[in-house]
Amino acid sequence: DSYWTADPNDGINSFTSGDFTFESYKMVSDYGTYYYGFMVSNITNTEFKDYTDAYKSACGGPRAGKNYAIWNSRYSGGDAVLLAKATKVPGCYITNNVYAYNSMINGDAYAKKFGADDWFLLTITGHNGEQMTGTVDFYLAKDGKILTDWTYCDLSSLGEVTKLTFALSSTDNGDYGMNTPAYFCIDELGAKK
Repeated sequence: DSYWTADPNDGINSFTSGDFTFESYKMVSDYGTYYYGFMVSNITNTEFKDYTDAYKSACGGPRAGKNYAIWNSRYSGGDAVLLAKATKVPGCYITNNVYAYNSMINGDAYAKKFGADDWFLLTITGHNGEQMTGTVDFYLAKDGKILTDWTYCDLSSLGEVTKLTFALSSTDNGDYGMNTPAYFCIDELGAKK
């Protein structure tokens, strides 16, 4: 019932699971400490009070095993999955993070409650060296439905990759960008359906 964030030392950090290295980043500023990229969690409850409960999946725990990863957007790097050599990744399982889920269900101080026409989209981009191999779109919310189950995402169309990068977009945007909390959860990267 705990979670891991980036090393106390500032800069790019990472953790490894199987053939994948997940980047993680910590930034310290006058306004506080912020974590970006991937974090590891094994928390199974879905209780939500505020953004400090962000280290949870909306469905309550991992799909398999003991741990799962949570991703939080950073716009200047330090949040990719790296592979030691070019490999075709079959897919993974994805679900919403409890912070993003509660924001979409109820609205909050920054974001609106989602309606039937709103959507929340994850785009996964494959890279082989410096070349982009393609993108896969995966909806975390669409047509009035907000994902709360681990759902398979097929990545085979990306071909052989040495890196995967991630981006979130939403119908709820303001002067400073997306209002929907920029989180999602991932498990079993490399899984076949």
